[in-house]
Amino acid sequence: MNCSEDPSRLAENDFRSSFAFWTLGIISIILSFLANAGNLINLFVLTRRHMRSTMTTLLVTLAWADLVPPTVVSLNNILFYYFLPHMDYSSTFLTIHIITRALFNVLANIFTTFSNWLIVLITTFRLIVVK
Repeated sequence: MNCSEDPSRLAENDFRSSFAFWTLGIISIILSFLANAGNLINLFVLTRRHMRSTMTTLLVTLAWADLVPPTVVSLNNILFYYFLPHMDYSSTFLTIHIITRALFNVLANIFTTFSNWLIVLITTFRLIVVK
């Protein structure tokens, strides 16, 4: 059977790659935790009572929107690179993982798009305030 025909063999080849394991399994998880730590610090600072303004509200919303994609990516990579290699290929985990991976990607894309449009809104708001 060819790798292109059997999704379990494709997944097997993917997580056994040393480069993929280090970049997607280790480094991306570390970067996700650092990104979430930065966003949590932003939320801690920007939610102070004396920081209430329209711009701060937009920045808090941006910090919340930026929390989701790294979390989703790190959860996906933890499942794929740490649990999947220990699973039996006949288990339903592989099927469930393929479905959840697609859902995780959709969720990450939605919040990334929302975050990008928030940046456009913040930039427009600042342009209007400066003029």
